Amino acid sequence: MNEFEVQDARREKQKALIGLVGPSGSGKSLSALRLAFGIAREAYPDLSDEDVWKKIGAADTEHKRLLTYQGQTFGDLSIGSFKYIDFSPPFTTDRYRFAIEALRKAGAEIIIVDSLSHQWQGEGGVVETHGGMQGNSFQNWGKLAPETSKLTKALTSADVHMIVTMRVKSDYVIELIDGKNVPKKVGLKPVQKDDMEYEFDTVFNIDMEHQARISKDITNLFEGEFQITEEVGSKLYRYLELGVDVQAEERERREKEEQKLKDSVKAIRKKAKGNEALEKIITDCEFKTSKQLEVFNKREVDRVIELIGGI
Repeated sequence: MNEFEVQDARREKQKALIGLVGPSGSGKSLSALRLAFGIAREAYPDLSDEDVWKKIGAADTEHKRLLTYQGQTFGDLSIGSFKYIDFSPPFTTDRYRFAIEALRKAGAEIIIVDSLSHQWQGEGGVVETHGGMQGNSFQNWGKLAPETSKLTKALTSADVHMIVTMRVKSDYVIELIDGKNVPKKVGLKPVQKDDMEYEFDTVFNIDMEHQARISKDITNLFEGEFQITEEVGSKLYRYLELGVDVQAEERERREKEEQKLKDSVKAIRKKAKGNEALEKIITDCEFKTSKQLEVFNKREVDRVIELIGGI
């Protein structure tokens, strides 16, 4: 038996999984807020700005940094009141998952995690956990490998748009400006597990001048250097919405199946009405399953139809 089903390829609607990577002070937190608002505004064009902000949630590991932006205005955008978690240590993978789920249950449809780096190198994070383990260091890293899979699943399984920031290790280079050697802060690699960036659909690298450049992009929407604004979020949302709404199709399929099941039950009752033999078959089936015919599943209804000779 072949376990693979071949289908015609078709594009599906997607949820955003976006990484914002940059040194401390590059503007990742503000960029995340502007990006989230752009997505939410595009999704809900008829809502007020106040109600649009209610669609956004954030888990903040950065000592309440996101709260400093609330009430401020940047360009044409005023940062409103969004759903918020002050995410304190320990920064375990499970607690990241719980925070995301709490925001989702509170109604957030676009969730910011600022920052993901603490899960790797923070109090209670993977590096600290590894340092406290006994035995062979290499083998201990192997034992902690599932943490990455758990984290990725937490980011992708909540059925919301995710925007995640990651710090990078910083260094300084010397640039010649107007004949003078001037130190410039630059980012090196993200503070996270190697290759974590590949788990994201879109990754923006942000420099100390608050300019973003794409390092990974499935959309082909962006090129060169630019500042992350609400319009970037709007563009991303429009791209993600171009596909087939698989969830809507699945709901429609289930509704049709449920209606077909109800129609079958009605047809069974109608055929059996006044026929003692058929009514006894139905009663026996209900007795064996301890359920009324009206709550039988499809397999059980099909069996009844077979026993009564069709409908």
